[in-house]
Amino acid sequence: MSKSNSLKVLLLPFPSFDTLDLYAPIEVLGKGAATGGLDITFEIAAIQHCTLSAEKVPVYSTQTIADALKKIDEYEIVIQPGGGIQDIEKYLGDLRTNGEHLELLKCFSELKTSSQRGCRRFLMSICTGALIVGFSGAFSHLTVTTHYEGLDKLIHYCELRGEGTTVVPDIRKKPDNGKVSDIEQWAWDGYKTAQKQNKRWVDAGCNVFGVRVISSGGISCGIDASLFLVSELEKWEKNGQCKKLGIEQAQLGARIMEYAWRWA
Repeated sequence: MSKSNSLKVLLLPFPSFDTLDLYAPIEVLGKGAATGGLDITFEIAAIQHCTLSAEKVPVYSTQTIADALKKIDEYEIVIQPGGGIQDIEKYLGDLRTNGEHLELLKCFSELKTSSQRGCRRFLMSICTGALIVGFSGAFSHLTVTTHYEGLDKLIHYCELRGEGTTVVPDIRKKPDNGKVSDIEQWAWDGYKTAQKQNKRWVDAGCNVFGVRVISSGGISCGIDASLFLVSELEKWEKNGQCKKLGIEQAQLGARIMEYAWRWA
């Protein structure tokens, strides 16, 4: 173990990912954690060298998912961005394409050792990225959340590929009669319920392997969750003690971004 303040973050985009889901954590960690004394290296792994977001923004991988999997122990943080539910369903529909992606998430979630610098590891999903993590089985026995429109799907995936997962908040089932008016009402009711229960993000604590798991609600909630992540990251002091960056450092990052941080 090296008492270093350098750490690696791995992000896993997929075709038609949401641009803000990917870049918000990078911005927040850069402004919050980096100004707090951490030296962060961001790496991108995807099934293609160039991956287009839903907004047609190209992102270039620093390596293949297979290569990232081989050195999975090097990462202290793995972040799974989300995207449109139909795009995620399409992506998850071909295990020949995404098998290594799912394997990487599961493998990271089951690492029993601390990071290479001796600190806690974190797995974080942004928005509907939770559907991919849930489909990998990495949410077993944890409480998690996602964008309100993906809550039912997340429950299904967690039941299909994992066990003992609690998905919050609990909103009513989407109508299956195909009526646009009913679906629009469901979406509005779901949004109101999600806002009322105020699940901007959920800190599930550590799983049975010791990896800390955080999941966020929709899109902008990823900024709030990332600020919370900053507050929980650890830094080695000159006296050899390890301490969290803390809430004040996260608030400083929010001030630099001129962002009103909303708590979970």
